[in-house]
Order: sequence, then structure tokens, then C-alpha cells
Amino acid sequence: MKRLTASVLTAGLLAAAIPAAPVQARTLELAFMPPQIQPQHVCGPASRESKEDDLEIEGGDAELNDRVRARYLRRDIQRLQARSPDASFDFIQTLISRLAIVDPDFAGSDELIARIQLYVDAGRFDALHQAGLVGQLRQMADAMTNNDKLQLSQFYLNGIGVDPDPDFALGLIRDAAFDGNANALLSLARMELQGTPVPGWDAPLDLTVTMAFGGILGQLNRTVCKRAERIAQEYLNGEIVSPNPGISYAWYKFAADMGSANAAWRVVEFHLAADAVEKDNRIMIEYLRLAVERGITLDQGQFDQIKSSGAATEEELLDILGYNHSNDDGRNRPSIAPYLQMAVNIDGERADDDSFYMDYLRELTQLDTAPGWVFTRLAKETLVRRGRWAGEPEAMALFEEATLRGDPEGQQLLGLKLVRWRDDPVKLNRAIDLLTDTVTRYGMMASMDHLDGIYRCKAPDAPLLREADLWAENYRASEHETVGVSATDLIALDPFKEPLTIAQIQTQALGGRIQSLAHYVQRVQVSDWASARADRLWAARLDRSDQALEAFAELEFELATNPAERRLAIELFRRVYLNNGVTTALDLAIALVEDNAKKPEIAEEILDLLTRAGNRGEGAAIRLKSRLLADTVPAYEVFQEYEDEIEARGDFLALMFAIPFVSAEKAADYFDRAVSLMACGTKDVEELGDAHAIRMDPRMSFHWRQVGLAIEGGHVLSKLRLSDRQMEAFNEGAAPTELEVYQRLLAEGKTSAHRSLFRLTANPDLETYDPDAAAQHMLALLGQGAAGDRSWVLSTFRRADEDVRALISEQFDMTDLYLKASQSGDVAAKFEFGLLLRDTARAPSDLANSARWLREAAEAGNADAMAEFGYALAYGIGVQKNVKEAIQWLEHAATTGNRRAEDLVSLLRLSVVR
Repeated sequence: MKRLTASVLTAGLLAAAIPAAPVQARTLELAFMPPQIQPQHVCGPASRESKEDDLEIEGGDAELNDRVRARYLRRDIQRLQARSPDASFDFIQTLISRLAIVDPDFAGSDELIARIQLYVDAGRFDALHQAGLVGQLRQMADAMTNNDKLQLSQFYLNGIGVDPDPDFALGLIRDAAFDGNANALLSLARMELQGTPVPGWDAPLDLTVTMAFGGILGQLNRTVCKRAERIAQEYLNGEIVSPNPGISYAWYKFAADMGSANAAWRVVEFHLAADAVEKDNRIMIEYLRLAVERGITLDQGQFDQIKSSGAATEEELLDILGYNHSNDDGRNRPSIAPYLQMAVNIDGERADDDSFYMDYLRELTQLDTAPGWVFTRLAKETLVRRGRWAGEPEAMALFEEATLRGDPEGQQLLGLKLVRWRDDPVKLNRAIDLLTDTVTRYGMMASMDHLDGIYRCKAPDAPLLREADLWAENYRASEHETVGVSATDLIALDPFKEPLTIAQIQTQALGGRIQSLAHYVQRVQVSDWASARADRLWAARLDRSDQALEAFAELEFELATNPAERRLAIELFRRVYLNNGVTTALDLAIALVEDNAKKPEIAEEILDLLTRAGNRGEGAAIRLKSRLLADTVPAYEVFQEYEDEIEARGDFLALMFAIPFVSAEKAADYFDRAVSLMACGTKDVEELGDAHAIRMDPRMSFHWRQVGLAIEGGHVLSKLRLSDRQMEAFNEGAAPTELEVYQRLLAEGKTSAHRSLFRLTANPDLETYDPDAAAQHMLALLGQGAAGDRSWVLSTFRRADEDVRALISEQFDMTDLYLKASQSGDVAAKFEFGLLLRDTARAPSDLANSARWLREAAEAGNADAMAEFGYALAYGIGVQKNVKEAIQWLEHAATTGNRRAEDLVSLLRLSVVR
């Protein structure tokens, strides 16, 4: 260990380390706390004015430079490798070459590693071996950084692109660790936690992780904030150290005190998401002020060119947040909100016409090898920036080129655009041919729904039911359609009554479908089976999608069951608006109208939100604003306010709003635009019928009534509160019960089903209660002799029903099992044995033994044991009463987030003089 640097050792002394859990533990319980240092601005620029970031100067005079190009290139490389590494292999190679040109620091080993990783992601392992890239990388080892050496070690450790050489690989990791490299130290810790320690590294696990974190922290220079934030993230991820939001918060607060705008906003986010007992509005405002002063920079890996970051004052943010005090009194539903890491993206009142990203995309389109998706993405950006109608000519040309280059999405969007000219048989037929081709050639199932809509609603001679019904039947068979379920039905779905529905929602959520993702996260957060790890995983998925966050916030608002939950839902909605920008303005305005529109300042805020959304051509916002102001402002004046926006970018409802106020020629054009955008459902059909009636056109009004009669499932008013899904489920046959499912799994040889069967048969509150069967299931697990089964039995037996425990004890000596496991050093067994002895004590010796085992478990680092042993000391249960020592143990447990310890230590401090 002689090569460890002094800075690492010094940083290690700052840690308050709890001893390591045993090797078989998944994570290490370690409280590595930030150093106690007076706040000082060591990270980043001194103020917003001195901050320079080209990515945030949308619409400015600055030109696209290599630094910005490099960021876009990295993002596209990462995105393409995640989505289609094999299909996009050649183009990704081109992007890597361009990145090496615009970023000289990337050229060399980083470039070579990127190419190797591309081969790996594409599954081209034989080609990688033949190319000899890993061997070339090994020749550069002497000049590589320790982090690059770790990448090289993984290739040789796993035999990727080269014959395996574990000794060489482990030597690289070990050498990097001796140099104090934090990533190497974490790799060693991870391998030890997985039960495969590296020979030649004999430092205790807790010391290894402490040194790793000390190495990450390093010196107090301009990059210390990002390094502190990484430690904070480790305590959120819970991959090496046990998850601990409290310690994570402490590190974010430390980074904020050192000058990080991002960390300051994370402190604000913590208090926004915290329960009332943990929320401190004074601290929240203090760090909000710091975040605003520093510009509240969005993570550069997630920036979106449509958004502007940090363009808000403290007062503006407070107005948006509404200064809501989290009030969780009476809250009935758990929430994943604390796991969300939303940012601040305040859009201007109007959209910019251009962006650096569009310049970057135009450069890519000049490449002969540019794939079709580049043209499609540029076309979509053009429609968003300039307006779906103002940017249409340029976008159409780009969609045409994308189609020629084989991009399915571009071809689909071109087909949908051509529907606007539905009165031209040539263009309409081409639209149908393009969409049909995306189904038959590319398997784009959504195009079947679009074809159904053309034949059923959009064609001039619709409804053409023979063709429409064919596509509708095929689309239903694909099971691609988003599962339709109300918010209340969603969380009441029983996995053993409606397994297919839940499976479809989960599958669509995993596929990134917006509404299904929001639906499934709702189910995860209220479920009994979901762990904190599952909450974090799904919250991260939700965080990556602005639309899914918005849909989730809508569900939270709808599912609020009391005033406290409604306040929390509004607060979440405001945070989502801060994260998303104007795309969420309309939905937030609607929520505020429902919640408290009587309040003058809220009413003013609603109008501001509707104005911002209306400037983006959102017809629902324009119509709602008109209706709210109907007593004082004529609808025509509202139309005049948004006339240009409707012409350039108006959506379906915006066009419908404008129809009564435009000339006959323009109205005809607006009707064609609206039909191309409509959803083929009774709502949009009724809108079109009403609009023609307003224009005194009985023939077309009757036409849309005829179309409405052909909508699948009938009129929405005819559904008797039942959804199509519920109607289709009638008399289709019941799914097997939970007990039957696990019995079938057991019969098929899945012995892990014994655990679930024990849960069902050991609970006297369930209809399936059967103590004899429960005893047999636990005995079967003991008979298998697996270590995992034994650990499960040791943690479950103590909580089982008394009759079940008695039946098991008649056939198996459970006390002997606990004793042997405890004597073997199993910390979890010591904890469980200590509590079992306390619960079943018949003599003072049982309580004394209980305290002894709890002490041993506590000394071994078990946080729950610390809390229970502290409790025993506080009240003299099996051990001499010692309140001061009890407080010490409880405080130790409290640092790991143990709520029982926190409550007990607060109570005991009142009764002792320190």
C-alpha cells in the first residue's frame, strides 16, 4: 500500500466509516461524510455574467464551434450505440472519426476504446478479434491514463477482442488502485462484494471504499464539485455502498457550498420532494438563491436544444414553484418523487427559429454517407422551431430525402404530411402507399392505425369501412396500441385477475411508450413488492422523458385523495413544468384552474402559462384562455392575438378555434390542415362537424356525422362508464389465482416458489391460510440447504404466525439453526437470533443472550442491530442500562438513515445531560 498518495489518506481520515458488512452482502454500509469546511466558491465561474456556454446561447450571434460539435457528436454516438449499433455501425465509425478531428484530446486511446466498444455493442466480436484493436490498445498502455487502463483490463478479463489474460487484467486494476485511482478501488470493492476478491489486494473492504471516495474527492480545486456530486450519486445508486439519501444530500450540499449550481439546485429539489418533517424552506430558499446566482446549469449530457437553461430569476422561480410547503399530513400514497432529479428549463415566451443543433445537423446532411434519420431529425427540428406550417416546405424536402435513404420514421412522417392534400388522389394514394410500405417493410405497427384513420375518417369519401376495418383488426392483433385504462383502474389492477393487461403496460413501458411508462411507474410506487432499487430504476426512466414526467404528474393530480395529496400533486406539477418548460404549461394551467383559480395571483399565473402555450400554437391553451376571459374579451380579439401563431404552427384545436374568424378560402385550407392532424375519434369528428355548422355548411357537417357513426366502439357517450378494455374482458375466462400460479411453478420444478407459497399459507389474514402447508414449505426450503434459502428462513421465521412456528419447531430445531449460523459469523443471523430470543424470552438468560447477539451484529456494522442494541441499552433489556452508550449506538445507526434510531435518540436526548 506504500504508493497511496497523501491526499487520498488525508481524505480517508475525513470519513466516518462503519465496519464492512460480510463479503456476501450486496452493498457496504459505509457512512463517508463530507469534510467540515466553510463554504467557499471554488467551482465554476463567479457569476452568471462571467459564465460562457455556447449551448445556452440559443438564437445568439455566436457560431457553432468545435466544443459544441464535440458534445453533439458524443451524444449522437451514445444514442446510436444504445439503439442500433449494428445497423448504424459504419455511420458511428464516421462520427467517431469526426469527433477525433474536432476534439484532439479524444484522438488516441479514447478513440480506440470507442471503436472497440462499438464492435462490442454491435455484437461483432469475431470482427473485433480479427481487427486486433485490443492488441493495439495494449501497446499504448504505458501512455494511457489509469481510467483507460481499467477499460483495457475489462477486455482482457472477459476475453473481448483478444484471448483472455486475467493476470494481466487484474494487474492493471491492482496497479491503478495502488496509484490511488478511485475507479480501480471501486472495481476492487465491487469484485469483493461479488465474492471474487483480487489476489494481492488485502486492504479491508471498508478501507478500500473509503480510499476510493477519498480519491474521488481529491483536492479542493475547480472540479471538486463534480467529484463530490459523484459521491452523492453513489449513495443514491446503491451499487457499492448501501443507498442513503441523507448522506447523498450531505454531499450535494457540500458541492453546493463549494460553488456548484447543479448541486445547489439538487439541495432545492431535496427539500421540494421531502416530507414535511424533513423539509426546511429556509434552506431551500437559501440554496435556490445560490442556484440562480450561478445560472442553474443543466447537465450537459441531457441538454435539449429547444430549451434554454437558467434564464430565470429567483423571483420567477419562486412564482413558478408557488412556494408550496410540502404538507404530507394525511397522505395515503407513497411517492417516487424523492428519486426524481429534475432540472430547470425555462423557455422564452416564443420559440427561436434556429439553433446550433440545427446547424450541426445541416453539417451532417452534407456527408454522402449520412443516413436518413439525420434528415428526419432536421425536418422535425424545423417544424418545431419554425412552425408545423411555416416550416412545412423545408421539412417536406427533408422527409423526401430521408425516405430515399431508407429511414422508416421519415417515410411515415412524409406519408402523414401528404394527407393534408387529401383532395388530390395522387398525393393521397402516395400517402397510403408510403404508410403501407412502413408496415410491410419496416414493421411500423403505428402506421396500421394511421391507415385505419385515413380510410375511416380522413379520405374525402370516408368512411371506407372495408379497408378501415382490415387495418383496425390487424392493429389490434399487434397489441401495439397503448393500453387504455383510467387512473383509478390502473392502480387497482390485480396481477392475478388481469395479468395480461399489466404485462402489456409493463412491456410498453420498457419500450419507452410515454403513457404506459407513466402508468407503470404509478403501479411501482404504490406496490408492496417494489424495492427502493426498483423505485430508483423506474424514476430514472421517467426522468429521461419530459412527456412521461408530464403524464405522471397528471396521474398524481388525478389520484390525489385528500387536500394534502392535492397540494403535493400541484407542487410536483410545478417542478415538472420547471423541468420541461412550456410543453407542460397548458397542463399545469388546467391543474391550477381546477385547484385554486379563485386566487388572483393564481389566476394571473394561469393566464401567463396559457399565453406561453398559445404562442406555441397550442389550441387548447388558446381556447381555454378565451373561455376564461369571455366576460371581458371577445373571442375574436383572442384570435387576433394568436392569428400569426395559428397560421405558422397551429395544432388541430388551434385551427378549429380560428375557423369562425377566417375567410372561406383560408377556412378550406385550415380544414385540410386539421384533418391531417386529427385523431380518428368521436371528439375530433365532433369538432369538425361543429366547425362546418358554424360556417353554415350543412353538407360537410352531415358528412362528419356520418364519419362519427363509423368510429370503432361507438360514441363516447354510449359507453356506460365502461372502457373498451373492460367490455372486451367480459366472459373471457378467469386467470389462475396467486396460489395456483405458485403451485404450478412448484410443480414445474421452480423450488423458489416455496417462499411465495409460505407467504400465502402462513398469513392468518388470508383465505389461503394453512399452517400445516406453511410449515412444509419452510421445511422444504431448509431441506434444500441453499445458503440463500437459509438466510431467508432465518429472517422470516421470527415474523411467522405462532402456530406456524410451533409446527416447524416440532420437526426442526430452529434454535440450533440460528445458533450455528450466528456462530459461523452470519451477521444477519445474529441480528435475527437476538430479536427472536427477545420475542420468545422465558428466562433472564434469554434476554442476556439476545443482547449479546445484538451487540455482535451491531459491532459488525448491521445498522438495524445498532438500533435494537441501543434500545436494549436504553431500557436495560438483557443488559445493564446505559443511556449514554445507547445514544452513541443510536446516533451511529441514525447516520445510515435508520428511522427507528432517529426517533429513539431524539427521545433519549431529552432524558440525559450530555
